[in-house]
Amino acid sequence: MIKKLIAPLQKLMMQKNICPACTRPLGKAVLIGKIDEKNVVVCKCKRVFLYNTKIYTYQRALDADLERMIKIKAGNAYIGKRR
Repeated sequence: MIKKLIAPLQKLMMQKNICPACTRPLGKAVLIGKIDEKNVVVCKCKRVFLYNTKIYTYQRALDADLERMIKIKAGNAYIGKRR
């Protein structure tokens, strides 16, 4: 029941490029890597998002996306060490 109320709110916040957890603008998130045409960014609240550079939208990163980024970066640390 609660999920039905929260999901539309979170979707609206993601469309406005705002982190659903901490309400900070995702434009200020730190770039930590790239996967194909997507940038992997981390918000100050430690949530990880994918930014699609072709259609200019954010989406929440899945574990599979992070594993793929780790394979691309050849095992480098990906969270906690900012560039």
